[in-house]
Amino acid sequence: MCRILAIEDDEANIDRLQTLIAGHPAWATLQFECCGAQVAEERVSRAPHVDILVAPINAGGVHEGGIDLVRKLDADRALPLVIYTCTREAYTSAVYSTRHQYLLLTPFSPVEVRAALDKVLGMIGRVAAPVMLRSGGSTHVINPHEVQFVQSQGRKVLVSYVDGRELYAYAALSDLEKQLPGSFVRCHKSYLANMEHVIRGCREALTMTTGAQVPVSQRQYRAVRDALAAAGRQE
Repeated sequence: MCRILAIEDDEANIDRLQTLIAGHPAWATLQFECCGAQVAEERVSRAPHVDILVAPINAGGVHEGGIDLVRKLDADRALPLVIYTCTREAYTSAVYSTRHQYLLLTPFSPVEVRAALDKVLGMIGRVAAPVMLRSGGSTHVINPHEVQFVQSQGRKVLVSYVDGRELYAYAALSDLEKQLPGSFVRCHKSYLANMEHVIRGCREALTMTTGAQVPVSQRQYRAVRDALAAAGRQE
């Protein structure tokens, strides 16, 4: 069982976060609890063990209070995996002076909450579920973490792997979008890009770790921009 501790900042935010977490495929293996910023340090240091800490940057209404808490827990060697939350206005690059795994912007997006959970659960051994695709009369097991993007080509899709492999299979991009983890973002009507392998992005394209360029459509730019910011990628 994986325990998630969320520091209360705004009741509506907490309710929204819990609702979105409850929609994750791994929900049956998760336990969610929340507490005030004043008691968060004490809660993390006692049983039952906290695996994931969701901390507002300005926890307890204190400027960078969440960042200060993460620094203290890290110094005490009691730091869980950390997901920061903040509004666009409260964002500060100071988060990058501390160890953390994800930054979620409020209001919470279902896609970004899914991506954040997929990342941290993968880090503690709960890897995103594989996807099955049919190609050439055979069934192929796809590990989402090995895929950099998926492109729709008529009735087929091209699955592009970070190691250079390619797979053509009969599938609808919309169906794959539902099966793949939240790190995959619809950046174009014909493309799903895995944010785990994005270095930077702009209005026209995403640059992948392999050097590949994945197009970004005007219609999808806002979602891509939010995903880049949440993942701490350059724009």
